[in-house]
Amino acid sequence: MSTPALDRPAPRPPQRQEQPRPEERPDGGKRRRRGRREEFRLGARGRKLTLALHIASSVGWMGLSMSMATLALIGYLTSDPGVAEGAYYAMYVFDETTVSLVSLVSGVTGVLLGCGTPWGLLRHWWVLVKWVLALSVAVFAWVYTHPLVLTAAERAGETRGDTYRPGTEAAVLAWTVPPVFALLVFLSLLSVYKPWGRTPRGRRHAEAGARRRAFTAGAPADTPVTVAAVDRLADGVVGLRLEPAAGGPVAPWTAGAHIDLVLPSGRIRQYSLHGDPDDRSCYRVAVLKEPEGRGGSLEAHRLAAGDRIAVRGPRNHFPLADAERYLFVAGGIGVVPFLPMIEEAERRGADWRLVYVGRSRAGMAFLTELERYGPDRVLVHARDESERPDLAALLAASPAGTAVHCCGPDGMMRAVEELMDRACPQGTLHLERFTPSARPASPEGDRPFEIELSSTGEVVHVPAGRSALEALRECAPQLAASCEDGLCGSCELRVLAGTPDHRDDVLPATERGRTDIVYPCVSRARGARLVVDL
Repeated sequence: MSTPALDRPAPRPPQRQEQPRPEERPDGGKRRRRGRREEFRLGARGRKLTLALHIASSVGWMGLSMSMATLALIGYLTSDPGVAEGAYYAMYVFDETTVSLVSLVSGVTGVLLGCGTPWGLLRHWWVLVKWVLALSVAVFAWVYTHPLVLTAAERAGETRGDTYRPGTEAAVLAWTVPPVFALLVFLSLLSVYKPWGRTPRGRRHAEAGARRRAFTAGAPADTPVTVAAVDRLADGVVGLRLEPAAGGPVAPWTAGAHIDLVLPSGRIRQYSLHGDPDDRSCYRVAVLKEPEGRGGSLEAHRLAAGDRIAVRGPRNHFPLADAERYLFVAGGIGVVPFLPMIEEAERRGADWRLVYVGRSRAGMAFLTELERYGPDRVLVHARDESERPDLAALLAASPAGTAVHCCGPDGMMRAVEELMDRACPQGTLHLERFTPSARPASPEGDRPFEIELSSTGEVVHVPAGRSALEALRECAPQLAASCEDGLCGSCELRVLAGTPDHRDDVLPATERGRTDIVYPCVSRARGARLVVDL
């Protein structure tokens, strides 16, 4: 992206004297203070163990509930009193022993995960809905189903040698237990798909839906905002606090996300968000002044409190990986997306270190706040004071399972990429760029191809030397795009047929074989035609 998007005086890191590192608890959890409020957070080991128990008990609960539903239908449909009596007594035994235990374990572990993990019981409505419905199923079983099962079994036993005719109890069980099983299946799907984009797949789906709605409306989804404050964060770096012009909260975002600033001239630039994602009153970004740039940063530096601009997004192509240990490598303004990541890592109870490199201390934004974490967590290398850091040694010292996140100048990013396989094969690398990477020429070259629009059947010819985005805009001028360098991901299209030739810097190396999306500003096709959802 042009300049990383950062901003807002980063949340003040805890001072060791006032807020010591969280005390380890016997159950693997930690207690953290946020303001005057103390909240419980499971540690990494406690979270994994609790999640494993929750998944195992939930799967067991569903399996037993399916068995109960099957037995209820057998007892209702059979005419043999012995079969009916056996079915209902089996239901009774299940309900008295195993079902009660697994539902209790599932409920308790669900509450622990809801209250003691970053996704939080009260932070996301779907977690609370799931917990309330699961509790309702357990109460229903004990208060309602339990006595009915025993009554139905006794009624079947009293039939003796006569033809068995199901009573009211059998009919009620047959019409209620199977729907309860279906409800548990729904709760499991709710956990997997997590509304509001809590999974990478869900985030991609939500963002693609927002772009399609914006296209249908005939214009990109711009949100008017007011520049509420402009702060000088370092030499050549200003922070902008942006509040919705119409009032109300900003759209939700997660650590690593960025927004597009639509400047008064019409220029669109991407900047990383920083601050507390739970603070929905504003967005905060930081802008590095680049005199030799394309003019966007200079225009952003001329903004004053009270000015009106627009934003698009947020989008997140640089989320915090799920890991127990993190190494953050930041160059200059590239430190911005790491500010909320560090806070998130702290909430998760994960180990982390930050390597912060800059030309001079005076030009390194958020340095004072970050140094409060201590030199054992934050390694600062200002080139006017010290030599460049030994990246190879830092990477080699990272324990197995470390997630390495890097954001900064292209030279530093290339160096980290080249060193990973040799110095840190035990870790995983995650990058966010400011400028397009120098990728080797594609074996496909820039040969012409066609794009078919699934909605109309129209076929767009993309000649060699012209981008697919430019060609598509002849028939779809409202097609949203921002950087047009393959960095921001705003032009993403869903691919229905064909194989894309990915040349963007949005997809990580592990996803460059994907055939379901394409970024037409820089990417092309490996065959003669792509069919896209437009």
